[in-house]
Amino acid sequence: MNLFETIGNYFIIKDNMIKYISIIFFLSCFVWNCAGTEFQQLAENDPVSLIAMEDSLVSRGLTPDIALALVMAYNSVGEEEMNQKNYNSAVEKFTSAVSLLKTDTLSNYNLSMAKGHVLYAKGKKDGLWDAIQNYHHAARLLPMNGEPHYRIGKAYLKIGNTDFDLILESYDKALSLELPVHLRNNAMSDKEIALKRESTLKNFWK
Repeated sequence: MNLFETIGNYFIIKDNMIKYISIIFFLSCFVWNCAGTEFQQLAENDPVSLIAMEDSLVSRGLTPDIALALVMAYNSVGEEEMNQKNYNSAVEKFTSAVSLLKTDTLSNYNLSMAKGHVLYAKGKKDGLWDAIQNYHHAARLLPMNGEPHYRIGKAYLKIGNTDFDLILESYDKALSLELPVHLRNNAMSDKEIALKRESTLKNFWK
């Protein structure tokens, strides 16, 4: 084999190796992308099972897609706990979501709301002020969502605050923003109750 043939073979081999490496790289990316999609589907359809796999997934090294799927799963389970009024459990789930992705707005919003609900349920005056702070934080995270403002109004009322302007302002703010139908109805009803209490108080001091 002469020098030119040797050089030619070298470039052929090199070219084949580049193609082989490119194929391997493509397949690896494809597999990881498919895995990410699979975990996202699991987060939507069976979040509890995905959360049960977390330790195994962490030991293998979390990709951003899988971490995001876990965040989705924790939020999904946490929101269900909120619906069941299991607020302490919800706090745990949302805390796990935030620990996986500290910048996730929804996780931080849910965590602030859940903490507020825990404190509101206890009913202690100092705790109610802390609840209001948590609801204010949630309101800043999702400014188009009216629920934090509705909860702020309820907390002020539970404290026994006689500053009805502040209470009514919270309800009005809630009603001006996005609210599920049941909360909108509750906010309208609670606003009427606050107005009646305000009227009763004013008449008492006449």
